Amino acid sequence: MSEASEDILDDEELIITLDQSKQTSIAINERVAEAEKTAEMINANRENYRPVARRGSVLYFVVADLSMIDPMYQYSLEFFARLFNRRLEKSAKSEDLSARIQILLEDVTSAAYTNICRGLFEKDKLLYSFLNAASILRRAGEISAAEWNFYLRGSTTDFSSFKNECDYISDALNAKLLGLEEAHFAFKDLAKSFADAGDAVTWKKIFASDEPTTVPLPGVFEAQLSSFQKLMLTKVLRDEKLIYGIKKFVNACLGAAFIESPPFDLEGACNDSSNVEPIIFVLSAGADPIADLIALAKARGMDARLKIISLGQGQGAIAERLLD
Repeated sequence: MSEASEDILDDEELIITLDQSKQTSIAINERVAEAEKTAEMINANRENYRPVARRGSVLYFVVADLSMIDPMYQYSLEFFARLFNRRLEKSAKSEDLSARIQILLEDVTSAAYTNICRGLFEKDKLLYSFLNAASILRRAGEISAAEWNFYLRGSTTDFSSFKNECDYISDALNAKLLGLEEAHFAFKDLAKSFADAGDAVTWKKIFASDEPTTVPLPGVFEAQLSSFQKLMLTKVLRDEKLIYGIKKFVNACLGAAFIESPPFDLEGACNDSSNVEPIIFVLSAGADPIADLIALAKARGMDARLKIISLGQGQGAIAERLLD
């Protein structure tokens, strides 16, 4: 318009350009409106998958905390993100959204357990399963902060002045029972239950049993206590049998597969790696993965290309050539 003549109505080229600009503006506005609708749809669909993202977050922070158990357990966010994304790609598909989310929740949890257990000492695998189960329930609000704190540290309230009405338990145990009542309303009247003649029979069975976690609790407590609350009770009553209670809790929360050590699976480790991710064996006394490695190479048709070198003086250059 700055270059138009004095009478812009006579400038045909200008009029055509303005008309084209108007049409372009209308088209752009329509596309912007469509883009906004698409963005809303994408955001709505993305929100549907938030439970899967939440599960991934919970599992990662459990993995990140493993270094406090043993400094050898170091896992990067990059590693975990690759594992998570790989399961999104490889897990079973479903057109039904709720079914797809359930598939992803189970697949991601199982894959993380299997992968991480490959690098854990046997003694720490059940602890890892327990932390997974407890963290999932804590994130879902099914284990409160008060319950978790009691499980870790016990009660901070002094119950020594409260009378022990039961002659077959100590004052210290009575104080712990009162602490359970303070931690959650589901334990209401727990200490009184031990003094009740009918309930006392069952409590004494629990004290005497070699497998106390298999003995049903007195009626009201068996029905209303969650699996974690029963674990809290086991810790108070028979802490030497806590490992059996943990197995029962993990089984109830995640399934039997999470209380069994995954077998050594080199094929699975290979599938979970890539051609630019090395698999490193940290060996202990008596461990020799060479036979498994040769068997895998044969199964993949790579046995002729498998080279085994004991690194020492002069071997580094040979290894580099093979890598190239």
